[in-house]
Amino acid sequence: MLPERWLDRELETLAQLAPFQRLELPALTDAGLTLAIKREDLLHTHLGGNKLYKLHGHLQAARAAGHEHLLSFGGAWSNHIHALAAAGQALGFKTSGVIRGERPASLNAMLSGAESMGMQLHFVSRHDYGLKHTSGFVDGLQRNFGPCHLIPEGGGDLTGARGALAWGRGLTELWRREPFDVVCCAVGTGSTLAGLTAGLPPQVSVCGFSVLKGEGSLHRDIEDQTRALGSQVADWILETDYHCGGYARYPRYLADFVREFEAQTRVPLDPVYTAKMMWGLVQKVRSGHWPRGTRILALHSGGLQGRRGFPREFPAQSLPLHTAH
Repeated sequence: MLPERWLDRELETLAQLAPFQRLELPALTDAGLTLAIKREDLLHTHLGGNKLYKLHGHLQAARAAGHEHLLSFGGAWSNHIHALAAAGQALGFKTSGVIRGERPASLNAMLSGAESMGMQLHFVSRHDYGLKHTSGFVDGLQRNFGPCHLIPEGGGDLTGARGALAWGRGLTELWRREPFDVVCCAVGTGSTLAGLTAGLPPQVSVCGFSVLKGEGSLHRDIEDQTRALGSQVADWILETDYHCGGYARYPRYLADFVREFEAQTRVPLDPVYTAKMMWGLVQKVRSGHWPRGTRILALHSGGLQGRRGFPREFPAQSLPLHTAH
């Protein structure tokens, strides 16, 4: 669905491409609410979801500066690393990924996929990985890899947030034709939530569901990025009680919810981000958080390749990764 030469296209235009899918869930129907999901996962097998928006500005900056080499950071199941490898392959960039932890005897499906798309993987200890923001560590990378364009983990900086702002502005064009009251998204670094808040009209509130256990500095980071983006209205909420035990934890009750959700909607969810967003959304509906008549739009942030990290729960043949109706 992504057009050719997509890096030359305005992000606001790309943000209008993914289709809406109406969802009929008993919990929402009973509460008098309507729900649609924007299938950003359908934009591209590897680049669908929020990673397109968070990487777009970095890729344009690298090209403008004449850089041929992109380097970034992530864990063993990083959607960001996977998407960066795909973008590099599509656009002709050399890519390198600094991966947290020792190199395993055999690579998992995510990392082997990144490597097959041409990414050079560089494994570092967890201690050294924690130093990735320091000048000494960065200087060492530049010596080892040569001149390169560095992208922060997850693309979670102001450039990534500006991409999410463009996503919000694209959604605004759709909102003018078919209004909604609330936008729900999954939250990792917080830059997506900050950008959406800045890009959407003030009549729309944004509800983010953190997939991380413990808030840490996340709330402050979102506030700082929202302010830096020039948002005059900050109508957003960060939910921190729906992480289901922490990052990449996938308890039985969540697996049961996803199984039932997918059977009802034919919308595949990833176990780390969108599953927790949808589960949290339904719990909030059941608690009576939103008044009757509220129109909710959920954003599918992609990451479906992460299902391969849970082979027991997601056998390869269990459900096509890309379905819509």
